[in-house]
Amino acid sequence: MGYDKRGLKQGDPLAPFLFLLVVEGFSSLMRKAVKLNLFKGFSIGRNPVVISHLQYADDTLCIGEASVNNLWTLKAILRGFELASGLKVNFWKSGLIGVNVNPTFLSMACTFLNCRLGSLPFKYLGLLIGANPKSLSTWEPLLDHLRNRLCSWRNKHISLGGRIVMINAVLNAIPIFYLSFLKMPSKVWKKVVRIQREFLWGGEVRGDKKINWNPAKASYWWKDICSLDVVVESKNWLVDSLERRVGNGISTSFWSTKWIGEAPLSVVFPRLFSLSNQKEGKVKDFGEFANERWNWSFACRRELFQREELLVAQLRVLLNPVTLSLEEDRWRWRPDPEGLFSVKSSYNILVEELRVEEELEDEIAWNLEARGLILADRPWECMGCVGNVEVALHLFLHCPSAMLVWYEIFRWLGLVLVVPPSLFLLFEMMWGYARNEKTRKGYLMIWHTTLWSIWKVRNNAIFGKGSFIPHLIVDDIKVLSWKWSLMRLKVSSCMFYEWSWDPGDCLLR
Repeated sequence: MGYDKRGLKQGDPLAPFLFLLVVEGFSSLMRKAVKLNLFKGFSIGRNPVVISHLQYADDTLCIGEASVNNLWTLKAILRGFELASGLKVNFWKSGLIGVNVNPTFLSMACTFLNCRLGSLPFKYLGLLIGANPKSLSTWEPLLDHLRNRLCSWRNKHISLGGRIVMINAVLNAIPIFYLSFLKMPSKVWKKVVRIQREFLWGGEVRGDKKINWNPAKASYWWKDICSLDVVVESKNWLVDSLERRVGNGISTSFWSTKWIGEAPLSVVFPRLFSLSNQKEGKVKDFGEFANERWNWSFACRRELFQREELLVAQLRVLLNPVTLSLEEDRWRWRPDPEGLFSVKSSYNILVEELRVEEELEDEIAWNLEARGLILADRPWECMGCVGNVEVALHLFLHCPSAMLVWYEIFRWLGLVLVVPPSLFLLFEMMWGYARNEKTRKGYLMIWHTTLWSIWKVRNNAIFGKGSFIPHLIVDDIKVLSWKWSLMRLKVSSCMFYEWSWDPGDCLLR
């Protein structure tokens, strides 16, 4: 066994172990001093247990009676430890804290030990010792830590499934350390839950004023307002009726806002967005005026490859017609010639959109009736529940019977289901849950299998003598997905009972 005269370098994996061996000497000195009655610690319990010090890595907490003898013993131990180990005590970071101790004695003791005077509460291993757990200020560091962690994740660029994983795996674990020592008040718990909800649904986490996210508790008037954007099923007419007009480019996000073209630039040019050093930059940050002309410039985190240079050239061609001015950026209402919102223009566009959809539905229904596939007087009611009109979103997701199917499928996969507002978000959720590419293909295959099975049962209930029974549908999904996995996925063959027990294990083979 050899050694280096120069010692260990910073970051060497042996350094923590050697440090623990060295500070064990300090712990032995403290125990010896207590045994010889040179240092009086703090007694706890009916059968007294004397505590003289607590150690965690390089954080040491010495606890004892407020006496001159203890001060002399502690100073002698620290000085002897310095001489024996070669380590130095950082007195500037050290503090002396008294509990029901005369301030004059504390001042004299600080001068004697050459350290600063502390006070309760103080922070030890990230926790506030001596703080009132019922006070909101005690929990502010935890709340700030949660908010800062969420902001660093950029939740707008994480799928719904990824956000659920983050909440379950990370956010729920952060408060556990605090809860092992302090009892959390209900008002703090509500704030933590609110932060998690805002992160889950893609909102900000800085406490801005927001509408209640739970539609069940909203007023009927607000429910009507919120339902306007889904009146037209084929598209979001409200979003499509708005456009961003760039003036000086100060308040418009270059990558995230749809201000040029039919989609945000982060969607049109995802490669350039991932390489940009200005992901949160505004339009004005991406260029400057030179010779009375606006010149675009892009800052990337590395040199671009040739194919990426071609993408930059395409982006410049797209941005070439744009010219910044002194006017402020604003939103423009497309249905109105002057770009101003009015109830009349909204009413007119809704009437037109709904008329087109009704004509399309009538034409489809007439074709099906002409082919003898449906009866003219048959109501379009959902086969999974009673009294609800059948639309695609309701049939495949929001129908109570369909929701039972999805809950069973997610339980089968070992995943947590939060029912989203659309099938696309459910698709994103399963995409985000996957751990690798092979598992992702398997999850998406099960997603398609579920939709196909629900559709088959629905048709059988309408045109045959079938019935919409959720647990039978789940059994059909397991059988069909197992057959599809053997034919379409490049996975090792597995028995049906293995697939029924744990499909995730079969997909990882």
